[in-house]
Amino acid sequence: MRYILGIDQGGTKTAVAVMREDGVIVGTAVAKGAYYPKHGIALALDRVEEAVEQAEKQAGISREDITVTVAGITGVDFPGDDKIVKDEMEKRLACGDITVCNDALIMLYTVTGFSHGMLICAGTGMNGAIIDETGRQFVYGDYMEESMQGGSALALRALRKVFDAEMGLCGGTLLTELFLEYAGVPTVDELLRIYMTKPEFAGKTKFLVPQILELAGKGDEETCRMTDAFAEQIVAYIFAGFNKMGMNPAREKIVLAGSVFKGKDNYLVGQILGRIKEREPEAAVVMAEYEPVVGACVMGLNLLHIGGEEVERNIAVSAKEKGLFLTDRK
Repeated sequence: MRYILGIDQGGTKTAVAVMREDGVIVGTAVAKGAYYPKHGIALALDRVEEAVEQAEKQAGISREDITVTVAGITGVDFPGDDKIVKDEMEKRLACGDITVCNDALIMLYTVTGFSHGMLICAGTGMNGAIIDETGRQFVYGDYMEESMQGGSALALRALRKVFDAEMGLCGGTLLTELFLEYAGVPTVDELLRIYMTKPEFAGKTKFLVPQILELAGKGDEETCRMTDAFAEQIVAYIFAGFNKMGMNPAREKIVLAGSVFKGKDNYLVGQILGRIKEREPEAAVVMAEYEPVVGACVMGLNLLHIGGEEVERNIAVSAKEKGLFLTDRK
């Protein structure tokens, strides 16, 4: 029995899974995350190794049992980055044949039967990736502007709406009450003081994204306007990618993944779907079925030319058992 090691390292967490060649996930683990260009490759791999050891122990295997490793690593954005990380990983892990890629690419494989198409992933930040039938690929990475960096950017846009409403630049909004309650202050003046004097406050506002989208779903006018603009830019990224790669969006899957898109009746997802259908009625938009680490394992299966209905069933069953199945997808 051959084993595939899947690794998903983001800035928040490092997730690892061990999958048998029949698609059964037999071990998982989570450690702290890292962004290797900032934190250094040594720390990033320390956290990878910590999670790998735990997952192998749970799976009841040793390092030598791993045939293929696929590592989706945040920060692998430029040509040559993959080789740098791979070389260091081979020294530290020695887990069979190692493939290193940007973490967005493994998310492409979180949809059953995926082989080519587009992914947009919005979590704390945002990334996109597109791959054609020949394997040619493009990762958006830092080409995406800061004002579109996932939940962090959406929350800051919402906070800006509060300040704009206070100045009279836009209408009143329920966002004001939401942010005042979160900050524990009675006035927008005091909210602004916290924002300007406590840098850590801005980073924490990302946790308000579900409530922000809930307000949009309830029809708060300014929240809707802000969210609609965010959706419009995401759709622009999607079609720009198809244009760049010379791909027909009517023949491709568009995968939406990440915490910002989670939840039933997600207002942002609804706006994205509507705008995509306006531009290309035949486009197929699907939600990610599994956590990204499962996508890394599936990518490993593909490298071994393993597939089939039985394997897909095993992946689905074991992913649910391990808590890696996105049951709240729309």
